[in-house]
Amino acid sequence: MKILKLKIYQPEVHYRVPYSYQRRFTYPIPPFSTVKGFLCNILGIKSNTDEDFVKMMSGLSIGIYGSYESFTKEYIWFRNLSKEWHNKRFGISTNRIIDGEPQHPGGQMPVKIDTLLNVNLMIYVYHPEYSFLAKIKRELENPKDRNSPLHLGRAEDWVVIKDVGFLENLNTDEIWRLDFFSWVPSADYFDRNFTISDYCKFFDSIQGIRMMVPVYYDIVEGQRIFTRYVEAKLFEGGTFNPIRCYVDNEENIPLILTRLGG
Repeated sequence: MKILKLKIYQPEVHYRVPYSYQRRFTYPIPPFSTVKGFLCNILGIKSNTDEDFVKMMSGLSIGIYGSYESFTKEYIWFRNLSKEWHNKRFGISTNRIIDGEPQHPGGQMPVKIDTLLNVNLMIYVYHPEYSFLAKIKRELENPKDRNSPLHLGRAEDWVVIKDVGFLENLNTDEIWRLDFFSWVPSADYFDRNFTISDYCKFFDSIQGIRMMVPVYYDIVEGQRIFTRYVEAKLFEGGTFNPIRCYVDNEENIPLILTRLGG
């Protein structure tokens, strides 16, 4: 088995919690939907009927680990350009003057956004077809098909690819500490290829907020509506009951991967 490992740096980023609105909360690491979209961007996938998307989701597993240096809050204006919102603010559709000054059209609302600074991520990607992983690596090194500049989070949250390569000749070890944020999937979603111990016992004992992490969404009337989630715990770093699994010895990271397809 070979795993593709990506080391990523982001100077500033927001991984939006989807049910937060007037204050936009961020996850400390990207959710599965964000990383899946990142891979689709790399491969130039535009819809879930594309051949590469069908192949990717036939056996995709990923692991997401990360840390950040600091945390801040930003205030921005959110604008709504619908006629209804414009009329609520200006009175009539032909007016754009408030207090004798021309204003932007539509409605507007101040929104607070939580932002992470100096983020470092390790993303592990597994697929039973090695050629598919090799294609991701090739497109990262010599891009020709990507849909837009590489980003994770918002469109302006660009990434720096620090390293990309394969983990080969993996070894198993008993590990009881992890110094990164990570998603720990429930027993229904973890990839059994990489974990040897009693995983159900491990999942029940590890500390973390249990939540439904978004994976898939549909666009309905211009809105992103999530339709599938993965049950996982958000582990915030520290010790846990020992688990025997495959390990990235360079980072001392247990390879607990989440199945998104297959």
